[in-house]
Amino acid sequence: MIKSFLLVLLVFLLFSCNSRNTQNPPVLSYNINSEGKKEFYQVSHENFVDQFGNPFLNSSVENKVIVENFFFTRCPSICPPMRLNLMDLAHLFEGNPDFIIISHTIDPEYDTPKVLLDYWKNTNTEKNQWVFLNSDRDNLESHAKSLMTSFKTNNQIEDFYHSSYLTLIDQNQRIRGFYNSLIEEELIRLKKDIELLLKEN
Repeated sequence: MIKSFLLVLLVFLLFSCNSRNTQNPPVLSYNINSEGKKEFYQVSHENFVDQFGNPFLNSSVENKVIVENFFFTRCPSICPPMRLNLMDLAHLFEGNPDFIIISHTIDPEYDTPKVLLDYWKNTNTEKNQWVFLNSDRDNLESHAKSLMTSFKTNNQIEDFYHSSYLTLIDQNQRIRGFYNSLIEEELIRLKKDIELLLKEN
């Protein structure tokens, strides 16, 4: 009797773990309206310029799975380890045309396309695998809000606060997850969710 119970319990646990690993992440890009109902929205990528000085628009990410973050090139604290982990992610999905990493500078005055280009070159990643975007501050703040995050200037103009979280966006421009880029378990979960979304379409 005890052996039978343990066998059933083991099967249940294995099935539960397998279900969690194969279940697609939920859609998180929504607001709650005055009636208490969910209003879903798509993340826009209009009015940005990439590290090559080219316009970056919604059409640039059409049918792609995206990982996005905010950073600035002079960041001395969380940006260096974030960059290393994103480099690992870029190399993992290297050559996959349906996956892209987008990093938004929150210091657009200093981080010109030329500065971003030099920064990108040091990542040793493919041209279309990881893009670094610049925009005006109003557009950056609006975009951050759509990704449910924010950033702010600290004591000095060249110092900023921003989150270490990465946002996962699907082929239909919907948010599907948030992951702390400084925690290994979160990065493992992100990689699995990327693979699930790539299979979704």
